[in-house]
Parts: sequence; structure tokens; C-alpha cells
Amino acid sequence: MKALILAAGFGSRLAPLTDDIPKSLVPVNGKPILIKQIENLYDADITDITVVSGYRGNMLEAAVHDHFRDVNIIKSEDFDSTNNMYSAYLAREAVAGDDFIMMNADVFMDASVIQALVDFDHPNAIVTDIGFYLAESMKVVEQNGRLTRISKDIPADEALGASIDVYRFSPEAGEAFFKKCEEYIEKKGEKKLWSEVALNDILPEIEFHACPLDGRWYEIDDHDDLAAAERIFADD
Repeated sequence: MKALILAAGFGSRLAPLTDDIPKSLVPVNGKPILIKQIENLYDADITDITVVSGYRGNMLEAAVHDHFRDVNIIKSEDFDSTNNMYSAYLAREAVAGDDFIMMNADVFMDASVIQALVDFDHPNAIVTDIGFYLAESMKVVEQNGRLTRISKDIPADEALGASIDVYRFSPEAGEAFFKKCEEYIEKKGEKKLWSEVALNDILPEIEFHACPLDGRWYEIDDHDDLAAAERIFADD
């Protein structure tokens, strides 16, 4: 299994911290988010890892390679005018034809989250904090045992729970996902979309399941999030 981490963004709401470092290198109790994610993958024996960088990409590459020499870095030169669907599309050849995990580089989580996803019975899955609802998070809908929708706009009475932005794809699902990305980016010229837009489009044809969250997580977008994450993971 391979892994793809999307880490191109600015992190403007974390300024002034992100004036000098990319969002993914913001530390939680001294541990940069991205480094923790890669450690989690290594703990699950996933070492074929691609990171898509952007803002302050040279700094990100140096920080990653200081710890993990074999991690592949792809730099998005258009990070300031695109979103994470574009980042994922740039890395399509790195994971094509393989099972892979994809995640955003702003989620601090326990290693058990990744291990549970690796051990999950279904090849296509979205790690879901079942019963949890947060307006800013992607939510998922489940019908007849499979996921049928992912969006930020899903109301609380329809949501199974919140996606933590960690996804597992089979080769078939990856092919369908990147085909949808290509339609938006190459044919429609839409480069500012979330990757979940393409993922949502393939749910009718590719069966995805909710992998129940096993462990702690926190998505870090602003200073309040960072403070909350440092409280939650204070004992690590």
C-alpha cells in the first residue's frame, strides 16, 4: 500500500506562524503535523509515500528528508491558485495501479487511526468519526451499508459522522477518482475544488464504507484548533 499526503496550502489562518513555515510543519507540542503523519504511516509499514508540497516547498522538502530520505516530494508550482484536488491530480502517477491512502496534511492523529484503516475489511474507505458533527468538516451519508455522499453541506440529521480527511482507495477507485479529477481540471478548467468533489462523484459507482475512527484526531486550521490539539495530545 502507498500513501499520498496533500500539503501545498498556505495556512493563512495560522499566521504569523505560517509566515515562515508551511502549514503542515506547524508543530503540535513540538511535533510537526506532517512529520507525525509520516511516522504514523511508517508505524503501519507504509513507506512508499508521496507528499505534494507548494507554499515554502523547499523548506518542507528539507524538513521531511531530514527524517525520511525516501519520501517522494512533488511540488505544485500553482499552489496559490489551486486547491487540493489539483494537488492530488499532480501525484496521480505516483499511486496509479496501487492501493493507497490519501490525506490532507493538517490533521494531527494517533497512529492507531492509520493502522485501523490498513486493517479495515473494505478496500475503499473513509475514516469517519461516527456521530460527530462539525460545520466546517466534511460529513458523510450512509445508506444500505455503503457511503453515498460526502460534503460539508450535509445536515446533522442526515450525517453518519464527520470525515477526518483520511481516505483509502483500491486501484479501481483510484482510477475512477483521478478520471473525475481530470474532467474537472483538464476539461472544465476548474482547479480550485476540494478533492472530495471528485470523491463524491464516484460514490454511486464505487463502493466506499465508513472506517470507524480508532483513536484521536484534530484538524488544525487556526490558532484555536492548534491550542485544542495541544490539549488533546498533551500526554504524548
